[in-house]
Amino acid sequence: MKVLIIGSGGFIGKNLLNHLASQGVEVCGVSSSDSNGINPHTGLLSEQFSIPCGTDTIIYLAQSPYYRQVPERAPHLFNVNVTSAIQVAELARQSQVKRFLYTSTGNVYASSFHPLPEDAPLNRDNWYALSKIQAEEALSLFRNDMEIIIARLFGIYGVGQTDKLVSKLINSVLTEKTIRIDKNPIDPTDLGGLRLSLTYIQDFLDIVTQILDLEKIPQYLNISGSETISIREIATLAGELLVSKPKLDYIEQPRHGNLIADNKKLLSLVDYQFTNFKQGLDKIINEQFCKTHDNS
Repeated sequence: MKVLIIGSGGFIGKNLLNHLASQGVEVCGVSSSDSNGINPHTGLLSEQFSIPCGTDTIIYLAQSPYYRQVPERAPHLFNVNVTSAIQVAELARQSQVKRFLYTSTGNVYASSFHPLPEDAPLNRDNWYALSKIQAEEALSLFRNDMEIIIARLFGIYGVGQTDKLVSKLINSVLTEKTIRIDKNPIDPTDLGGLRLSLTYIQDFLDIVTQILDLEKIPQYLNISGSETISIREIATLAGELLVSKPKLDYIEQPRHGNLIADNKKLLSLVDYQFTNFKQGLDKIINEQFCKTHDNS
């Protein structure tokens, strides 16, 4: 197997490239810091980009960093998430690549308090979600030319990540910043705030390695751990590990749903024991936050 990773400079990309290489997979990567990668200013694929001879699998991890700065940076968002993905897929078709795995997100689903299977309704009222949905739909049109896999990721977290939910909550506990807990409009006894599915980075790496060995992969696949956890529970666990009581603010404004994956399809494909969230959190705090805090 010869794998090309688009977006190999990010948190997931760096880890995946190193992991696949450690497993003996022939793998190379392209990032926005490379002259032949995606232009970091425009989000468009470089004219110098080419697919290495013999590549049979492409994993598209590239994602615009401006997903919160919309509509101002919407062109960049759609260039990276949609246009460049289509361009790579077309070059993959011409190069007779066998598989194209596009990393989408669990955020494409419409708000719900129930677990979300792959055929759940989608949310087109959000710039980020819409960009991913449009990419999913466009890439599916290549399905007669190569195997298209849409991996909808839920809450990837791990050591070295600094700008996502788990690391931000840890930092809020560490700096005594107030953490907002949203009300559940259906269940007034629910005082935990948003409940969500998360995926520890090593679990994601192991799962991708396993599914790439499968003869056939479903076109749409949720990738998530089986454990669900609330914002309050994350903050409380972080507080216990940091010996710092989190500051929680219970607000009256209700949330529209949770973000819980139905991962039955994934579990039918792989045999895997997911990392317990407390274990994952402990690794992050000990290897990342405690060292940083001790050195400050």
